Amino acid sequence: MRHICYIVTIIWMALGVRTAGAEGFITTTFGSGPKCKHSNTLRLGSGTLRFDLSALPKTTKVARAVLRVSGRGHQRGVSVVLRPQGFDKIGNLATLSPLHRSFDATRAVRAWVADPKCNQGIRIASSAGLKFDSAVLEVSYSGAVVQPAASVTELTAVHQSGQTFLTWKEIDDPIGEDGPKFEDFEKRIIEARKQRRLVYRVYRHDKPITVASLGEAELVREVQDILTGWNLLQIRVTEHPNQGTPTKRSFLRGGNLALNHVMTRYRITQGGDPLPRTRAFVVLTAQKPGRRYYAVTVAVDGAEAVAELDAGCSLAKPVDEEPSRFPAAIYLRSAKSPGKRGCAVDVYGSWIGPPYNNLAGRSETFVVRWKNLPKADAAHRLPLLVLTTTYGGSATSLGNPGWHNARVQVPGTLRVGVTEGGVWQGFHECMGTLRGYDRGVVYNYPQRRVLGAAHWAVWKKDLFVDPERVYFWSQLGFWALRHGDVFAVVMSNGHGNPNVSKLYQKHGWKWGPYPKGSQNFAGVDQWDYMNMAKFVRENPTTELPFWICFPAYGAYPAHTIGDFGFMPWPEMLHAMASTKRAFAAVWNSNGSGAARPVMVEMVSKIRRHQSLPAFTRCSLDASPGDGDHADAAKSGGINLHQRWDTAAIVDQPRKWAMTFWLAANTTCTTDVTPRRCQKFTAKPGQAFKWAATAADGKELQSGTATADKWGLVTAEAVKLSKDKIRLTIERK
Repeated sequence: MRHICYIVTIIWMALGVRTAGAEGFITTTFGSGPKCKHSNTLRLGSGTLRFDLSALPKTTKVARAVLRVSGRGHQRGVSVVLRPQGFDKIGNLATLSPLHRSFDATRAVRAWVADPKCNQGIRIASSAGLKFDSAVLEVSYSGAVVQPAASVTELTAVHQSGQTFLTWKEIDDPIGEDGPKFEDFEKRIIEARKQRRLVYRVYRHDKPITVASLGEAELVREVQDILTGWNLLQIRVTEHPNQGTPTKRSFLRGGNLALNHVMTRYRITQGGDPLPRTRAFVVLTAQKPGRRYYAVTVAVDGAEAVAELDAGCSLAKPVDEEPSRFPAAIYLRSAKSPGKRGCAVDVYGSWIGPPYNNLAGRSETFVVRWKNLPKADAAHRLPLLVLTTTYGGSATSLGNPGWHNARVQVPGTLRVGVTEGGVWQGFHECMGTLRGYDRGVVYNYPQRRVLGAAHWAVWKKDLFVDPERVYFWSQLGFWALRHGDVFAVVMSNGHGNPNVSKLYQKHGWKWGPYPKGSQNFAGVDQWDYMNMAKFVRENPTTELPFWICFPAYGAYPAHTIGDFGFMPWPEMLHAMASTKRAFAAVWNSNGSGAARPVMVEMVSKIRRHQSLPAFTRCSLDASPGDGDHADAAKSGGINLHQRWDTAAIVDQPRKWAMTFWLAANTTCTTDVTPRRCQKFTAKPGQAFKWAATAADGKELQSGTATADKWGLVTAEAVKLSKDKIRLTIERK
């Protein structure tokens, strides 16, 4: 029955409702492909494309022309340069925003139509490795529509979290059942696409979109048939083929996909039902405030034939759009892991494009609640630990997400994870498009997703997150030290300078023409921007989150230091110490090692708007060397044993005080510098006195200090033991 309905739909689309002479919006195709309406494209010998547009009506008023070229074989980072011949004023064809996977040929085609005798050619000044044998030119214009294409129906819009969700009823149903197994689902997709290439085109305008104004509207998205409502990210992925279940590789998604996985549908509103079969949707992120109208048309093999746009496919009322600090996160499903240390995982779906990604895509955010997590309410808020997954990890595979516990231990925290979306340091906006390095800059897209997830968790009322206690862990997460306005603590490895890193050189092409690089969104060379050691040295008065540094996995000479190279670590550690920053570090452990007690005992107590002690020159510290792991101490670390009372801090304009002790049965001397002070201030050269007193008030030590060139005040050689002392620093 499913196949019969599908065939009937195809026949109906081919015949249409004959309304001879009806003025409408038409898109026709010119090219050498078998499904082009006018197969007359010629490829000339010297690298020139020629399109014979004589089939267009003589009075054609061209609304839009799009040149499509397959992106296969595109040399990454190289721009495709296409130049209309005989029209120097037109210049090179620009890629069509927002996806930049095709070219805007509107001005060239208008010139050709105005002067049919002109040289209707496009010279390929730079092919960037692409083959143009299957290039297709789509020309849109107003004209008589004899056979209108089928129309979508039931178009609706919902704006939430700075994003507009458009949904509509698709024109056919090739899947034919709810919950098919992935193996059958993929086969039906392939069958449908053999018949024709069906695309839904989404248009946007600042006024109502009619047939007459459709050519003026912006083409903002093209949505492939069938797939949008099906959750491809939930399909179970295995690291190796047939690892416990039959799998296969698929064009629909990377990885080894389980054939017996039962497909599910997305829901797009909180608490709403999953979208019914045949319901498609698209998500568009607002870049600026405004009121916008939308319409959706049907294109079959690149051709459109729109006789009218009624309320079923064009919104009668505008959508009031407003940007947000984070994309919408819609609850999708939950999972629980067994055992005493088990947890509950709630999975949320998000749909990302600029500014969270250069292309349209999907991502998952998951909330992890361990069994021993304290109950929370508005009066008892939880600290939040934001994490990133690795190796393509998806919340789907987190039925037993104990690996989080193996990597970082911060008890009592609610955890929010963000699935992988490209290298976390960011990447060039030309990736995956037909643009080159010279047509854009590097953006920190994945970082924006992390920051968005943190803002979302704080905003979400039922999570009861304490905004003062938001922490971040990621293997290469030292970039988050720039975001002391969001994170109170950052945990990562010490790989702070990419210029001397083996790992970063592997990814160098993602940030511009390697090794030169490109500018980024901040107008800074991306390699310099990623160099956190340099940032720390050059901005000594910028207050940072408390930093805990440790290998993410494997000890030297195995994975971590062997793969990454040890050289960046000492530079980053020396930069932190020389500018008197608050941090603790270890470099010779499999995971957090000796830094774990710092995380267990201190992290969940540290608040964002609260002063931190920076410890330097501690007599218990080991040396990280100066770039060669052979010179580094093979045990110990830096600032691993000092503890302080976060509930008894005095931070006044002229006075600062904090209680200290050691978490080890030994003694030490260490310098102490107040950082991230809220009120305590000093100018270079000002004089201070300090004193250390015992619990009974007896003075144990005293001294003087002079504010340095950065206005930092340091009490030197303070003696610490397991017994608590009170250190007070006052202006003379």
